[in-house]
Amino acid sequence: MHAYRRQMPQAGAEIPAILTKRQAADYVCCTPRYLENQIRAGRLKALKPTGKLVRIRLSDLEKFLESGATIGGDS
Repeated sequence: MHAYRRQMPQAGAEIPAILTKRQAADYVCCTPRYLENQIRAGRLKALKPTGKLVRIRLSDLEKFLESGATIGGDS
């Protein structure tokens, strides 16, 4: 089993408009599996041009983050 290692984008690095699951997971500091679950649940939009290939638009990822989905807490 591989340990999850998050890679922070370098300062000043341009973020592409369409991300792989790994890039999207690094951007939001989570695992690709979490994003897969959110896509399957319909909370995050994704592009699936072929069989296993999945891409996520940066704009859709930002909308997902701003949707107010929280875990725990009193809000």
